[in-house]
Amino acid sequence: MKIDADKYRRLINVGLALSAEKDIDSLLERILQEAKAISHADAGTFYLVTEEHNLRFAILFNDQLGIAQGGKTGQPITLPEMVLHHDNGEPNLGNIATLVANRGETLAISDVYSEPGIDASGAKKFDKITGYRSCSFLTLPLKNFADETIAILQLINAKNSKGKVIPFPEEVIPLIEALASQASVALENRHLLDKQDKQRKDLEREVNERTEELQNALSRLSDAHMVLQELTTIDAVTGIRNRHYFDDMLAQEWGRAIRQKYPITLLLLDIDKFKKVNDTYGHLAGDESLAAVAKAIDSSFNRPSDVVARYGGEEFVVILPYVERSNAGRMAEQVRSCIERLSIHADGFEIKLTVSIGQVTLIPVDDMIPREIIARADQALYKAKSMGRNRVCTYSSRENSSHKNSSDENSTH
Repeated sequence: MKIDADKYRRLINVGLALSAEKDIDSLLERILQEAKAISHADAGTFYLVTEEHNLRFAILFNDQLGIAQGGKTGQPITLPEMVLHHDNGEPNLGNIATLVANRGETLAISDVYSEPGIDASGAKKFDKITGYRSCSFLTLPLKNFADETIAILQLINAKNSKGKVIPFPEEVIPLIEALASQASVALENRHLLDKQDKQRKDLEREVNERTEELQNALSRLSDAHMVLQELTTIDAVTGIRNRHYFDDMLAQEWGRAIRQKYPITLLLLDIDKFKKVNDTYGHLAGDESLAAVAKAIDSSFNRPSDVVARYGGEEFVVILPYVERSNAGRMAEQVRSCIERLSIHADGFEIKLTVSIGQVTLIPVDDMIPREIIARADQALYKAKSMGRNRVCTYSSRENSSHKNSSDENSTH
């Protein structure tokens, strides 16, 4: 189902906000509050999958009952964990949340009391204790890059503008699924950063406790710091280098090229009509498609000096030192053709994609700055898009004697 532009932009902004949250409790609370706001739900629960394969209540909000447990602002959670598997190994399907966790699929229920084939004993028990009336449910799994369920987002009792409880509207479900996809990435990143932070603190504590082994402890700490520094340059969605790493490497390569007077080629690649992938197949499939394209680009450039990075969104960038423009055009066409032939299997769908590529080759001189080569590649990319996409265009300009850069004619596929 198509998501309108305003709601799509809101989801993008929410994704950026989620990435900025500094701890798990704040992150979970932000996700749940956004989901409740988008769906107009009265209540919501966030569960985390534990290492023991149980579902742990992480946060619980119920506006009607005035309940706020977990998160940064709520009271401590008082509800016990729920097992995902029985002692005999069979999956626990006796609760809506555990059912979704085991099946790994979104479940929308119009009325839990009348829905056939659904064990509503947990909801009924809660209602009996609190006097609440559970009705409509929307329950979604959050998955990691290995397609494993790591959390469950559950929303209860959607309300219309008059405050009446209704089933969750069909057009709301893909919005919440898109939010859940963004939340999955943010949660994975948060776990990774927390794990890194714990490793760093453990190493520091070990140094303090073992003063007699100071040299060895400092060496381990240095190694851990290098690993941490390396991890911070990796894009979480695609697994290739990120924009920060690209900026650093371009600045270094630019300075060397000025001193040694060798050419630099820059390729700026953009996936054609990528928004349709997210709108048609969902953000999980979109993320998997980004990762597949990134892998294809990365595998096309194997020299130690080559730099492949995610530039932002569905854009990628490649730095090719010492590559003349004639070879650069051939290399750009090879990677374009490779992606055109690629069959991407993402979230159960087979997806075909193409890329448009802007290419520029120049020898930097003292009065030039790195962003000039980016701007020229962007102009070439824009031309490739305007000429029908799925092609390579080379930056073209008149001779500029002050910069001494050669011009190219536009080449297209």
